[in-house]
Amino acid sequence: MKQGYNLSVYTSDAKKLASFAGRGEIVVGDLQDQGAIAKCVQGADAVISALGPNSLKVPGDKPVMHGLTHTISAMKHAGVRRLIQISTAAYRAPKDGFAFKRHAFALLFEAIARKGYEDIKATGELVANQELDWTLVRIPNLKDAPADGSVDVGWYGKVKLSMKLSRGNLAKFLVDQLTDRKFVCAAPGVANH
Repeated sequence: MKQGYNLSVYTSDAKKLASFAGRGEIVVGDLQDQGAIAKCVQGADAVISALGPNSLKVPGDKPVMHGLTHTISAMKHAGVRRLIQISTAAYRAPKDGFAFKRHAFALLFEAIARKGYEDIKATGELVANQELDWTLVRIPNLKDAPADGSVDVGWYGKVKLSMKLSRGNLAKFLVDQLTDRKFVCAAPGVANH
């Protein structure tokens, strides 16, 4: 990475990371493969997790939450305290005010993809109840665009947050959280300016 970090990436499909080959370690496994998860986490200073439902149909009961349980267990065993987890407005943070757009989006998501909504909400609650240095990064709809550093960060209902975020700005924000302590044990919303 440009910032000088060593990177281990956990994936269920190494083919998706073909362009990444040679730039870090790739560990292949599924969300239940505790040994592979432990291998990926071993020696890490932090974990950035992009686990989340990848379709409207979620198989089983809360697979993301259960998969993250294995990651958290591996982190605790390896002595890794920093966890940065992607989330959405489905998880309501204690610092949030009332935001009509967030509320409407969450209700729509719950109606369309109830199991995914419940999984994201449960995952947020799991993370927020850990004795780790966690940050839940709540994101809106993602779009393909590079980082331009132009983001708004804060709590729904208290800061005006748009409904779009570029993947580049998300990646930059996630990496910045490795050293920025401002949002430890918090769940900010992040969106393009």
